Amino acid sequence: MPSTETLPASARVSAFSNAAHERIVDPPRVHFAHFDFLKGAAIVAVVYLHAYFTAWPGVSQHGLTAVRGAHLVAHGAVPLFFLISAFLQANGGSESVGEHLRRRWWTTWFPALLWMVAALAYRMAYDGVSWTLTRDFAFFNISGQFYFVWLLLFFGVCLTQAWRVAPAQWPLVVVAAFCLNLATVVFYESNGGLGGLDGTIAYRNPLAWVFFPVFGAWLGQRGLDAMPMRAVVPALAVMVAAAFGHFLMGLRFNHWPNSYFGVSVFVFNAAAMCVYPALAKLVARTGAGAPFIALSRYAFPIFLVHLPFVMGFGTRALLGDGASWSNYWLLLHANAVVGLVVSLALVRELDKASPRLGALILGIRGKKRAETPRPVKPRAHAGPPVFQ
Repeated sequence: MPSTETLPASARVSAFSNAAHERIVDPPRVHFAHFDFLKGAAIVAVVYLHAYFTAWPGVSQHGLTAVRGAHLVAHGAVPLFFLISAFLQANGGSESVGEHLRRRWWTTWFPALLWMVAALAYRMAYDGVSWTLTRDFAFFNISGQFYFVWLLLFFGVCLTQAWRVAPAQWPLVVVAAFCLNLATVVFYESNGGLGGLDGTIAYRNPLAWVFFPVFGAWLGQRGLDAMPMRAVVPALAVMVAAAFGHFLMGLRFNHWPNSYFGVSVFVFNAAAMCVYPALAKLVARTGAGAPFIALSRYAFPIFLVHLPFVMGFGTRALLGDGASWSNYWLLLHANAVVGLVVSLALVRELDKASPRLGALILGIRGKKRAETPRPVKPRAHAGPPVFQ
């Protein structure tokens, strides 16, 4: 599937021109195949992260180190989704808050709300009714993945005002976002393990993620869908250095960051945002990324259903509660495989049986066709800016 190149200068929208608010009826919609590749790979990483459970006593430390290495890479999934979301929103043209929310109601917000309610009903059936469930629902914590919905909503609304930033000011905004994000991560890492309500708030704190959508919006404003090699090579070196520091602190001092909240994890992911799109663009051009590109269409539905319905109810039914398993590694990866394969099977079969129902309750959209961009004014993207 071919990828479009960087948009021509005539297709970019000036931040302070009246033309930024004009709408063109049904102009061609630019399609970035390498973003599809990244979305497909990222949803696999999300499911793999959620398959993890605390290692049993006596488990091989070499194996745990390998899993931590895989998690370091997999933790780039959520930052990638924010980057792609912000890029498409900024590259698609200006829109008001109302337009932003309305365009994504049926494709993002309604399905997310529907499955949050379903998760609430699931937990009520298993745990009973309590005020804890009410608080969790209000905090987008009725199931672990829904913190992303809150952040997507917050950043999407904020970025409707990105047109107010002059082009010359964008580099300063990006640097400020990086510093704020880094300072927030340093604060959380220095305060040790995050649990309970503190952990819930940390995941939903926009300052813990702000660099990624701001960087994506800057790239979108410039129409730059992948960084040039002169930026990719230094960024790759930063990733290597961050990974070295990550394992040095872990293996020598037994200090492993809590999820995303570690300086080494943040620096690795920040640099990866320069590397992954450029690498994905090369892969997409060769055709080797076709499976992940095909999977990207179902990334949002998999995100919605994999917790707690497949990885929870489904894994207990298929794999048991783990008491009868003697191999931790086999159970860990069986959990990931079931979570991904069963989730994909469910959403794909529903899409085949009733595309309208799949679109309504899961936000599944029709198959994309690559467009050849023409030098016209872009319109704001309708539909979910990240997964679809």
